[in-house]
Amino acid sequence: MDSAITTVKPATMPRFNSRLPFSANLPYEGLLAERLPLIHAFSLALHHAALARMDLSVYRKARAWLAGDDCAFHAAECGVYMGNSLVACAQMLRASGLKGRFHALDTFSGLPDLSEADLRLAPENAKYRAQKLFADTSFEAVKARVAEAGVSDSVVFHKGLFADTLPQLSDVQYHFVNIDCDLFEPHIECLDYFYPRMARGGVIFFDDYDSREFPMARAAVDQFMRDKPELLFHLRAGDDGPNRTKTYIVKY
Repeated sequence: MDSAITTVKPATMPRFNSRLPFSANLPYEGLLAERLPLIHAFSLALHHAALARMDLSVYRKARAWLAGDDCAFHAAECGVYMGNSLVACAQMLRASGLKGRFHALDTFSGLPDLSEADLRLAPENAKYRAQKLFADTSFEAVKARVAEAGVSDSVVFHKGLFADTLPQLSDVQYHFVNIDCDLFEPHIECLDYFYPRMARGGVIFFDDYDSREFPMARAAVDQFMRDKPELLFHLRAGDDGPNRTKTYIVKY
């Protein structure tokens, strides 16, 4: 007898809720479909870093040790909000067996003021034209969530605007960067800083590239990448919801 696999789609799919804990462990829940591309991109970055680590010569290992950099994996998240994806990736890093460091950059008080480019590109009915979004978080709350997850030893916090915090970072090669900062100038600032510092095979993940609410993200990425050789890869989990298609590049 022939058999077929059928998928039953609920009549109403619950919307993504950023307050829910985000886990990288199976099974994945449909409610978290918006975040699954991040897991795939981060896994790719871990894989490339592990392969590169295996190929390190004794000389290069010694040079890294003498420079005080004994981490095999450097990552950053630009736009942390409540820390859900930060915790999930930090837990994956720990489970991988690679020694690493995750830099968490955010104001921890919501989006900064809109620039002229943001005002020009934002939809006319965008809520953030009249109110500050993502302000329902705090540095203390995110730090407590990271501690509760048991990954404080691998996370370094940088509170403030990117223009102030990026220059304070250690000048190392990065293997993964999650740019989730919505607005135009913050995307450009992060790309200006991290793109030349990415390790070969490193991944830059753009959470908002296909966002209908924040079209300035695509405009910033397209402007920066127009003369770069890397391709944009697009991932989607679940149906074509408002922000379920995510984009990343793999550094050459």
